[in-house]
Amino acid sequence: MAMSLPQGQCPIQCQLCEGDPKVYWKCLDCGLFMCRKCKDKVHSKFKSEREHIIIDIKEVGRRDIKENQQGSVVRQQDKVVSIFGQRNDEVSNSSTNVKLINIKEYQTNTIFVNSLAVSLNDSLWIGDGYKKGFNPLISPTALQSVKVKGDKVKVRSSFNINVSDIAVTPNNNLLLAIQEPRLKQIKAGSRKITESDFCVESSNLFSVHVTKEHGTVIAGGTKIVIVMDTEGNHLTRYENDMNTAPLFEGTIWSITSTRNGNIFVIEFIDNPRVVVLGKSGLISTYRGHPSINMTNRFHPMSIVTTPLDNVIMADCDNHTLHILDNTGHLLTIYDTMDIHIRYPRSLAINITEGPVAELYLGCLHGRQLYKMSIIGY
Repeated sequence: MAMSLPQGQCPIQCQLCEGDPKVYWKCLDCGLFMCRKCKDKVHSKFKSEREHIIIDIKEVGRRDIKENQQGSVVRQQDKVVSIFGQRNDEVSNSSTNVKLINIKEYQTNTIFVNSLAVSLNDSLWIGDGYKKGFNPLISPTALQSVKVKGDKVKVRSSFNINVSDIAVTPNNNLLLAIQEPRLKQIKAGSRKITESDFCVESSNLFSVHVTKEHGTVIAGGTKIVIVMDTEGNHLTRYENDMNTAPLFEGTIWSITSTRNGNIFVIEFIDNPRVVVLGKSGLISTYRGHPSINMTNRFHPMSIVTTPLDNVIMADCDNHTLHILDNTGHLLTIYDTMDIHIRYPRSLAINITEGPVAELYLGCLHGRQLYKMSIIGY
């Protein structure tokens, strides 16, 4: 028979593997509780691990140690960051424990990283999205299939085509929104761009997303969002609310979806916002948080869904990541300047086995591409 815990107590699990309930160590620099295996096998690989203070779990509370209860413990020079999401009553009543670790920086040959997607074979699609004049000495940078090896980004193939958004299908094909009524595609293993089955005759398409149920969500310049099946048949159309008023005011830049069936879209207008759609229509909108966006204009550019069904959104000009739950409520905000990342523009997630997922981040100004592990998402 299961036993209930006394009120006020809760089991502490290892915050690196989240699988072993037996915690033996705490790192005072990272703020991490660890099992024996993760202390020896994972934490020991942190770049400045030898400088960290690790104490026996039995010593926690016995020593006069001042720890920041609000939130963040950052080693900027090591590019290892452990950020405990700070919340208040205006944000949420519960706490988060999200960490970004093992941050790696790569240099691409694109002007900036506008498009970003992870293929099923662990390669990446990146690009600045701009078609340029022919130059036999330089690979096109509008769209590239690349592989990260060591500290290098190796270009496998490249395409000279204007691209506004991309998405990978369950068959590992790539769908391209190029501001035309029909999506283009690059089939797995091919180096040829062809027509896809996904089309909206009345609109030029700016954004594309593939849901976990293998549906395709597209958005056009005429302020519509359409969900299609794998054959391109239209299933759901979002355009007007119950009072026939338009749901959208501007161009939709990025789309994601959550397991509860909600669709998140970034609408880029004079007052940008994130719009959350459910099966019956509009659920909520998010226009940033006063702590960040009262004086600095909210500038959402890219949005992705985590394995725990939360949503990460890049607020480009404010150098922040906003984390929302699957109904659009704010959980926490990260200042990417703390880890030396400026102007986060594009996001992609590679979901791996275990408690850790890989988050890729491209920047608007510069050629940088970042890869990091995200825990507690």
